[in-house]
Amino acid sequence: MTIHHIVLYKFKPEVTPEQKQGVRDSASALPSQIPAIQSLITGETVYNHLGHGFDEGVIFLFESQAKLNEYRPHKALDDYRAFFEPLLEDLLIFDIESSA
Repeated sequence: MTIHHIVLYKFKPEVTPEQKQGVRDSASALPSQIPAIQSLITGETVYNHLGHGFDEGVIFLFESQAKLNEYRPHKALDDYRAFFEPLLEDLLIFDIESSA
């Protein structure tokens, strides 16, 4: 089973494009720091009227719930959170399990 850990960001209005790019770059660096991450994709929203105003997102893939549990307490994740959280107006995290 694969775990899809979906993280959606709604940035504060004053956040610059460079800061948003920094969040994407920092997320993209996480697999080299946290071996439990199988892969990830990150990007900006494509407008959807049901998107609730979220600007960007990351989808992390983990090969199991155990790997997701290894990721959660990792110091690199704590550092990443400390970087992006002051930039956010809202955050949504949603995990799904799939057979693909």
